[in-house]
Amino acid sequence: MTPKLRDYSIFDKFNFERKPVGVKFLPIKPEGIERINKRLSFCEMFKEAQTSHPFFVQKEDLHCIEPLLLGMEDPDPMLVSGLVGETDGLFEEARANRKIYQYLPKMLKGSVNYVVFSPIDQLTFDPDVLVITANVTQAYHILRALNYSSGDMWSAKGTSVAACSWIYIYPVLSGELNFTITGLSLGMRTLKVFPEGLILISIPWTKLPMTMENLQNMSWTLISDEVTGEDHKKRVDQLFEELRQKIRNS
Repeated sequence: MTPKLRDYSIFDKFNFERKPVGVKFLPIKPEGIERINKRLSFCEMFKEAQTSHPFFVQKEDLHCIEPLLLGMEDPDPMLVSGLVGETDGLFEEARANRKIYQYLPKMLKGSVNYVVFSPIDQLTFDPDVLVITANVTQAYHILRALNYSSGDMWSAKGTSVAACSWIYIYPVLSGELNFTITGLSLGMRTLKVFPEGLILISIPWTKLPMTMENLQNMSWTLISDEVTGEDHKKRVDQLFEELRQKIRNS
């Protein structure tokens, strides 16, 4: 794990109630970081990291479907058959539950043996994905920063189960930012990981430098944030007319 220290101080501007957490997937054991000393679900681990020292987890620390998603073991026929979802009433039939295993993001078998978690203020590595717990206003600025210089669109992908796959793995494999809302996915809801209505934003390493640079460069207060309602409509009408006139006169 080669250190690559960045200046994350731009995130201090948000005054997050819960710290952003860096996550890294590794084939070899990280040095200088201790193994977790409690058994948590995968979706609980970044919450744990928000108030702890950095830690890593390995296969023995995982349960549910995490070893499958991380490529640490072969599929369990009982699990991927979809019978769990049908029996538990999560899906109408096994076929519906079975279908999600065809497209849930998964690491290649044997590619990951350890996963490291660290709060942003203790990062000693370049994270594969940064997971941010935000309110709506904070999420607004982060999503604006994603497309401020690139024009890239954002989207939210997920399923009603296996939120961990979409929070941690999908952004790393796709290179795209992803987000979800707490309370929408069964595991996190059942375990009461967070209150409902928070926005979890996962920024992959491919988008993180640009997002941070844009947060630094863009204005966080727009005219449209201050001139609202009917005054906003009038201002936009005037702006459009001025720009049309500018095009006509060019």
